Amino acid sequence: MSKIDDLIKDNLLENGTILNLRDKYIGIRGCMELATKDSLRSVKHLILPGNQIADEGLEALAESPHLGNLEILNINHNDIGDDGAVSLANSVNLPKLKEITMFGNVIGDIGAQAFANSPVSKKYVKLDLYKNQYTEIGYKALTESENLKNCEELEVYRD
Repeated sequence: MSKIDDLIKDNLLENGTILNLRDKYIGIRGCMELATKDSLRSVKHLILPGNQIADEGLEALAESPHLGNLEILNINHNDIGDDGAVSLANSVNLPKLKEITMFGNVIGDIGAQAFANSPVSKKYVKLDLYKNQYTEIGYKALTESENLKNCEELEVYRD
């Protein structure tokens, strides 16, 4: 068994619907491996803050064929920038995803605009991009987005 397999076994809760890997420091490679695990098929809530997954890790999650039931994704404090945000904003592999928390990453205007412009964003009830790196351009794109007009919790302030 790999370290990731052990972490899944030890941290899969609520009959396999919640996976809490907060502050496990799995890194990019660990996240890429995680995205390949068939055991994620039942996960509805994935908690990954403080794992240093960066853009490459998030891209792997966004492309994973095993996260089709995911509804809530918490990826705070993971050094995620525009590339990761763009891949998540445009992912069609996460059809049930409705809540995203990306507090304290390094997403700039390109990532903010990707969420604003993506038709996938229409299904979000929560999008938390608090304390990222976008400027007034990204802020304006998010707050004026037709795709995000029904989002109940849009956290976009920067400071």
